[in-house]
Amino acid sequence: MQGVIFTSRNKDNKDLPGFKQRTFSFLSEKPLSEINKFNNFSLEGVPGELSRFYVTVNKRKNDTTIRSLQHYLLDHPDYPMTKIENKVTSLAMSPENAAEHKWLFDFDKKDGVDDFVSDLEAEGFRKEEIEVYKTVNNYAVVVPHGFDSRNILKKYDCVELKRDGLLCVAWNSIEKED
Repeated sequence: MQGVIFTSRNKDNKDLPGFKQRTFSFLSEKPLSEINKFNNFSLEGVPGELSRFYVTVNKRKNDTTIRSLQHYLLDHPDYPMTKIENKVTSLAMSPENAAEHKWLFDFDKKDGVDDFVSDLEAEGFRKEEIEVYKTVNNYAVVVPHGFDSRNILKKYDCVELKRDGLLCVAWNSIEKED
């Protein structure tokens, strides 16, 4: 199970008439098969709006998520059942419920990603372990586990480490009307 977030952010849609930030999150066993839901989410926006489809880079643990929910409900006995799906999603996406420990690096530059991958190989990762994804603006690079990243982050000021990050797997912009 993985967390899925569809969002249209203020940051991406500045000065767009009638725009209001929107977010929809849920859990899915097959997040990439949710593309039709994402397309529908995108169509609900205003012309010119950019929407993003994110998936948690790490799968989530069902058993610890259930325990987290049980504890939460014991502490909040009047919690409205109409909001339970959002609460479960939120709890599942917390770091302690991650089943994996992949790291995501947000590479915020158009060129140089190959050098960054080479430097990750020098840190001990095999080339086939390193996943590079094209994102809206640049790249996301995923490695299977953590390491002492201080030197590599010092070398690349265009890189941000997101230990339990969200991978942007798709994006969509509604055509502006003439």
